[in-house]
Amino acid sequence: MATVYQRNGVYYAKFVNEHGKRTSRNTGMSRKRDAQREAARFESEALELRRKASDLPRAYAAILETAVREANTGDLTLARSEELLRRLRSYAIPDFREVSVDEWLGEWVEAQRPHVSDSSIRTYSDARRRMTKALGKIKSNAPLTELTTADVRTALGKIGEKVKAATANMDLRAFRRALEAACGEGFITTNAAKTVRPLPTTDSTERAPFTAEEVVKLIREAYNDEWRGLILMAAHTGLRMGDVLSLKTDNIEGDDIVIRPIKSKRSRSTIRIPLTPPVIGWIGDRKGRFFPELSKKTTSTHSTNFTRLMNKAGVAREVTLPGGIKASRSFHCLRHSFTSWLAEADVPSDVRRKLTGHKSAGMHDLYTHHDESLRRAVRELPNLETDF
Repeated sequence: MATVYQRNGVYYAKFVNEHGKRTSRNTGMSRKRDAQREAARFESEALELRRKASDLPRAYAAILETAVREANTGDLTLARSEELLRRLRSYAIPDFREVSVDEWLGEWVEAQRPHVSDSSIRTYSDARRRMTKALGKIKSNAPLTELTTADVRTALGKIGEKVKAATANMDLRAFRRALEAACGEGFITTNAAKTVRPLPTTDSTERAPFTAEEVVKLIREAYNDEWRGLILMAAHTGLRMGDVLSLKTDNIEGDDIVIRPIKSKRSRSTIRIPLTPPVIGWIGDRKGRFFPELSKKTTSTHSTNFTRLMNKAGVAREVTLPGGIKASRSFHCLRHSFTSWLAEADVPSDVRRKLTGHKSAGMHDLYTHHDESLRRAVRELPNLETDF
C-alpha cells in the first residue's frame, strides 16, 4: 500500500512501481490528505501497467501459436501475416497509427513538397491519383499493410491501359519511393512494389519538330496575345512550357533571359539565352509576369488547347518521318524545333546544350533533327560520276 512522508514541506509518495520495485515520487502536495490521494493514484497506475505487462506474453504467445497453426495448414498468406504483425504492433506499441494506402500516399506527397519542384509535386500527385484509381476504392482505403505485390502489378497494368508505358512506369517509381518511406517509418515491413517489373516501353512515341512555316501559322492563329508570346518564346528560347509561363521582368538582363529551369532547380543550374528581335518586340514594355492569365491554369490545360490550336491552324499533330516512322507533335516539340534550327545553322553541340540546359549529349540528340544539315554534308562528297 502506498504511503507518504514529508520533506522540506512537501509530501512524497512511496509505492511499488510497474517493475515491482518500491520507489518514491514527489506528489507536489503540501497537505497530507491531498498527498495520500495522489500516492494512491500513482500506485493504481503502476498496478494497471503491471497488469498489461503480464498480459503481453500471453497475447504474443497466442498470436505466434495462430501463425504456426496456419502455416502448418497452408493458410498463412502474406496478407494474413501482415494482419498478425499488425496485432503484435498494437500490443507492443499501443499508440501505433495505421494508415490506408491513399492516406499514406497523400502524406508522402506533402512530405516531398519542401524538397522538390512544383512540377515534381504535380507528377507525384498524378501518380497517386492514377494508382489509387487503379487499385480501386476498397484496396486504396484498406490498411497499407494489406497491400500485396499482386495488387501493385495489377494496378500498373490498368494504368498502362490508360496512359503510355513510360508514364505508368514513372508512377511505379514514385509508388516504390512512397512505400520505401513507409517501411522506414515502420508502417509496413516490406515494399510491395519493389519486385514489380516496369511495363515494356515499346509504345514510346517518336517526336518531330515543327517547321518555321508551321510555327508562323500557329502564332497567327493563336487565341490571344499571351498565346502568341507563349509560342514565340518557346520556339525562340527552347524553354519548356512551365518555364516560359513563369517568366517575368526579373528574368531579363539586358537582351538575355536568365533562368533556372524547373527541371534544374535542385541542381541549381542556370542558363542564359540571348533574346531574338521578335521576342524583344513582343516583351516591349511589359512589367511583372509576362503571362499573368495563362499562368493561372495548368500546363495540361494548355497542352489540350495547343492541340486544338494545331487543328485550327492546319498543322498536323502526326507526321510521317523518312522510313515510314510515325511521329507525334505537341507544344514540347517547339523545343525540338529550337534545337534542330540551331543544328541546321551549324551551331556546335556544346553551345546548343548550354542554351537548352541538356546535361547529356544522348538526351540532347533526341531533340536534334539534322535533315537539312545531313543533306548539305552529303553534297560535300567527291563527284564519282562515270560514263556508265
